[in-house]
Amino acid sequence: MASETRTLTGPAGALRRTRGTLGLYGALGCLGYMLTALGAILPQLREERGLPRGEVALYPSAFALGLVIVGLVGHRLAGRLGRYAPPAALTALVAGAAIMAAGGGRLGAGLGALVLGLGGAGLVQLIPAALRALHGGDGTVPIGEANAVASTASVLAPLAIGAAVAHGPGWRPAFVVPPLAVAAVLLITRLTVAPPAAVAVPPAADRAPRTFRSRWLDLVLAVGTEFCMMFWAADFLGSVKGLSAGTAAMFSTAFVLGMALARAAAAPLVRLARGRPDRLVAAAAGVGVAGFAVLWTAPAPFAVAGLLVVGLGVALLYPVILGQALAAWPSQPARASARCALASGVAIGTAPLVLGALADLTTLRAAVFVAPALLLALLARRVRRTH
Repeated sequence: MASETRTLTGPAGALRRTRGTLGLYGALGCLGYMLTALGAILPQLREERGLPRGEVALYPSAFALGLVIVGLVGHRLAGRLGRYAPPAALTALVAGAAIMAAGGGRLGAGLGALVLGLGGAGLVQLIPAALRALHGGDGTVPIGEANAVASTASVLAPLAIGAAVAHGPGWRPAFVVPPLAVAAVLLITRLTVAPPAAVAVPPAADRAPRTFRSRWLDLVLAVGTEFCMMFWAADFLGSVKGLSAGTAAMFSTAFVLGMALARAAAAPLVRLARGRPDRLVAAAAGVGVAGFAVLWTAPAPFAVAGLLVVGLGVALLYPVILGQALAAWPSQPARASARCALASGVAIGTAPLVLGALADLTTLRAAVFVAPALLLALLARRVRRTH
């Protein structure tokens, strides 16, 4: 891996994907699977334990707490672990999933979600920085591809859990076995070791630039939208659109399928934007708002199509904004990545929880407007920058 710290590009700037690149993609794929799996099991946990939506939303909030912790101190821990920080984060991710699946009541599930969040936050912090260290530039293309792998993996989780719930085994095997198997392969083959430049912490603790702080707020808005839909889409399709639990879990994959399709096309879309990422983000947010209008107003079959369009729009927000944020603080890559993980933690810990609490006070049909409200705020910020 030491030889991979140089910029890895081929002819005409084409991306050269090494074993290390693919290993990092695979690790983020495990995280993508776990995130949508966590959303898909929320209705099952709610039914098993007779919990209101506001309390069920505390499980994603426990996950988000792990992101916040890593966002505050993760850069120091990454510096101590060095290039072995990604394997440690991946181990924590699957260990947290195993703790959640093992039972232990509310406390056990909450602890598992926290450990899962700590591992996931480590991956969120380290993988973009590692890809930038491997490939140079702002990392938008490899970060987009890594998120495309994560989105593709995330399509499988609701399908697997929906099928398991519908046909007898229950959600637990589908929740924990696939990511555990992939993580075991990555750890045994040592494909997740990061280049040293991805975890080095320079001694000078310079203040975050103003541009970085602005991108940080954009990340909160984008990630908040994404996880509102990811965690509550299955419940929305079941409670509001009238689908059965298993069918709703499977059809909720429309959102992550849309994300996977759009992120797979991240490279040509970024090139098409011709160096105008603000316009790309504004266009993507507009597509997301249009998709939500269909999701909210249409009956079940067409609502699923609307959910797909929401995924297509939301997909590009995170990789593009993240690439901009990391590029805005180049002197402190580890600290910038940690603060971006903090942004994800703040978003995941607040937006889905607010949505769940509002659903208990009103209805889920009304509360789901939290998601487009965040999108509209992001759209307004980006439209202002393009003028």
